[in-house]
Amino acid sequence: MAVSARDISNQYSEIDPEATLPYEHSESRMQVGEYVCTLDEKSIKKAKKELNEDPKERAGAVKALRDWVNQQQWLRFPTDDTVLLAILRVRKFSQLRAREMVESILTTKAKCSEWYIGNDPTDPKAQKIWKEGVYVPLPRDKDGQRALLMRIGKMDPSGKSYTADEFIKANAMVFDYLLMDENTQVNGLIFIIDLTGMDIKHTTFFGLARNKKTTEALQKSVTARMKGIHYYNTGPIFESVFEVVKVFMSDKLRSRIHFHGQSLVSLYEKVDMSILPDEYLPDDYKGPSAGSVQDLITNYVEELNKPHIQQWVKRMHSPEWGIDLSKKPNDEPQASFRKLNVS
Repeated sequence: MAVSARDISNQYSEIDPEATLPYEHSESRMQVGEYVCTLDEKSIKKAKKELNEDPKERAGAVKALRDWVNQQQWLRFPTDDTVLLAILRVRKFSQLRAREMVESILTTKAKCSEWYIGNDPTDPKAQKIWKEGVYVPLPRDKDGQRALLMRIGKMDPSGKSYTADEFIKANAMVFDYLLMDENTQVNGLIFIIDLTGMDIKHTTFFGLARNKKTTEALQKSVTARMKGIHYYNTGPIFESVFEVVKVFMSDKLRSRIHFHGQSLVSLYEKVDMSILPDEYLPDDYKGPSAGSVQDLITNYVEELNKPHIQQWVKRMHSPEWGIDLSKKPNDEPQASFRKLNVS
């Protein structure tokens, strides 16, 4: 019998001393000016080596970006430590590239306001969508990467329960939840996309234009290191859609895509079996697992209903944040890459 997520809570404690389950977040991580590092030693070393993050200079880098945001008359953006650190990490602590990321996020969200403005985790439709379990957050693997299982066939493509935009809006909040955790910020996300049950209705539900738009938004507004995308149970319908949307993917993102056909065996070669749900493991598997899909869904929906997480998600999607490019000064000084004493 596979071991449940609760039975292997010690596994996560080794990765993050404050965590007892892969879904728990500390409220202290969201405080402005009261940052307390929750990275484990392995992640600290990775952040320094791969992201140019020096713990001694971290606070200064956050302050520099915060000061820049507060000085701009043409944009409004949250200056929480968690938000600014996520941006600095995905941009390898370059102040210039971090500023560009802030502008990119706000520009994308303005173009896609139907998905990113005024999101409310207490909305009954969002709750229904999460409980369907189309998006299922999984634990972190041995490298600290967080996994997200996407089961496209579990979605209701009829349009009777929710619209395509409401579906995207609800799951945009899942990304906010995942990226609250700075271990995920440093180590990145991997996607396992199960296309079992996908048919033409799912394709027409979103439409090619919306698929293109979501692909671009994912790359321009999500502050995550995307370490791998694994497609399982692909078929002709998916292949025709993918041929269109892959044009809008960066070369780096395309290089991290893996196709597994109808075989989970090849997935096991790329993804730790211990982070997969019981339903995705062989019957004779005896090692640790993430538990059942339903337990995982119950746990993460329970997390999303915690008051401090709901407050955080609402804050991230507040209409207070915005951009007016017509007011952007043409002579804004350019920041340079910050040099670090990295050994």
